[in-house]
Amino acid sequence: MAWVAGITGLALAAVTGAALAARGSRPDPAAGKVATSTARPALVFCQTTPVSSLRSALARSVPGSRSAEIQPLGVSADARQVYVSAWTPGFSGVAALNPATGGLRKIRAFADPATDQADGSAGGRWLAWAQTYSLSSLDRFTMYAWDSVTGHLLRLGSSIAGPGGTAWPSPWHAPAVSGHYAAWAQGYGPGGLVEIRLADLQTGRVTTIRGGHTQPPFFDGSLVVWPESDAPGTQTTLRAWSLTSDRLAPLPSALRKVHGTEFVVTDGIRTAYLSPSLTQLYYSPRQDQSARLTLQLPAGVDFSDLAMAPDALAWTTSRATYLASTRTGAFTRVTPSYGYATGSGSVVLVTDAPGQKAAHPVLPLHVIDPAGITWPACHARPEPAR
Repeated sequence: MAWVAGITGLALAAVTGAALAARGSRPDPAAGKVATSTARPALVFCQTTPVSSLRSALARSVPGSRSAEIQPLGVSADARQVYVSAWTPGFSGVAALNPATGGLRKIRAFADPATDQADGSAGGRWLAWAQTYSLSSLDRFTMYAWDSVTGHLLRLGSSIAGPGGTAWPSPWHAPAVSGHYAAWAQGYGPGGLVEIRLADLQTGRVTTIRGGHTQPPFFDGSLVVWPESDAPGTQTTLRAWSLTSDRLAPLPSALRKVHGTEFVVTDGIRTAYLSPSLTQLYYSPRQDQSARLTLQLPAGVDFSDLAMAPDALAWTTSRATYLASTRTGAFTRVTPSYGYATGSGSVVLVTDAPGQKAAHPVLPLHVIDPAGITWPACHARPEPAR
C-alpha cells in the first residue's frame, strides 16, 4: 500500500533542491502539532528548521538520480549499496546502485520496461522484491530474492490464479525482510482471503503460516507480525508468529494496542504506527512500553507512509516528507512537496517528487546518515541510552 500511495502522490507536484533551500524558517502548519493529554507522551515532537548538516545532505543527490527514474527498494547492511528499480538509458530493472558514483550492478532486467515494476526491501545480505507486469493491476506478480554475497537469485513464488486464470487480489505491499527471512501477503481465494507466506532465504523453503483476512506482514525481532480481521471490513488487530518456536506467539506490549492500521514500523526496540484515520502518529521507545500519541496532523492533511532508521523516524503526509530524531524529538521538513522516505538499518533515503508528469519521471535521491545530524533539543524526555 505504501508503495502505491507514494508513486501516485509523487506525480502530483514538482520540486527542486533550490526550493527547499529557499523555504522560510516559519513553522509549517501542515506538519502537525504535539498531542496534549494528561499523560506525558514517551516522546514529544517539535518542528525545527533543517540544521546545516541536514541541509548539506539534502543539497547532494545520488549521481544519475537527476537524469533517470531510480526508485529505492532498500540499503545493504554496510550502506555501500542502494537497491533500486531503475529505468536508465542503458538498463531497466532491479539493480544495486553505488550511491557515491551512481554505478549500477545489474541484478535482474525487466522483460518489458514499459509495464514491469518492482517493489522490495532489504535486510542484511538479502534483497527481496515482488515484480509486477501491468500498469493497471498489481495482483499478478513474481516474488524474488537476491543474495548480495553470492549473487545468487532465488524465485520464491508467484501470485495464485483464480477461476479463468486471473490472479486473486492481493493487498499490495513490498515483502518484509529480516536476516535470512522474507515474508509477504498474497490472495488465495474469494472474499478477500489472503495468506501470509514465510521464506527461509538460506534454504529457499517457503511455507504458509496464516490464512484468512490478513494484511501484509512485518518483522519485529524474532516475530513475523501482521494485521488480521475476523471478516472483511472489520477492524484489524495484530497477530504474531515466532521464528524460534515456529508457532503463534504473544505480542510485545508496544504492539498490543495497534488496531485498524497496516502502517507499523519497528526495529525490535522502538515502535511507531499510524492511526486508522491516518492523522495521528504513535511512538514507543521500548518493546515493553505501550506507544503513545506524539503527533496530530491538522485537518485536511493525512499521513501516507512511515519509515524508521537508527535514531530517526520519517513520515510522508499529503503535503511533504519529514525527518525526525527519536532522541530529541526534533523534526523537519525534507521535501518541499510530497516525496517519500525509505528507512533502513543504517541510513534514510529521501526521494523528491518528480519535476513533471512522465511515464518514468526523474526522482532525485538523497542519502541521509542520521548519525551525522546534530539535532536540537525539544524539551522532551529523551530515550534511554542504547
